[in-house]
Amino acid sequence: MRRLADGLFEARRGLWPSALESFTGAAEDDPTDPRAPLAAAICALRRGDARRAAVLLETASALRDPGPPWAERAAWLRACARLALDDPAGAEAAARGLPGALRRRVEAAVRLRAGDYRAGVVALLVDRVPGRVLGAPRVDNQGG
Repeated sequence: MRRLADGLFEARRGLWPSALESFTGAAEDDPTDPRAPLAAAICALRRGDARRAAVLLETASALRDPGPPWAERAAWLRACARLALDDPAGAEAAARGLPGALRRRVEAAVRLRAGDYRAGVVALLVDRVPGRVLGAPRVDNQGG
């Protein structure tokens, strides 16, 4: 528990290398607690080490079936790591377990990176434009 607290202290100050070390140690101390590998993956992503983040997220025993609310957080971070690795198929696979809005954010990122700007924007806006399908002609009730 001490190394988890140390990692949180270090991460709050932006000391990503030492926070990563503390969280990695905390994961070794309690391999059933999903907080430490999730935090370690965040630190790795902040340092620009997406490969290490992906390995942590995909191999940590605590993240195999972490249950709520950790499963959603793990899926989101897996998708982020895969996007950072320029692995769109892996990102979309990781996003399958996410709720609709988060899944569409991953889809939007994949589409935008592929240059499919229309599909990317549609994925971003689908929840923001209630009652209207993007691209459909606007219908108003002004007698026309």
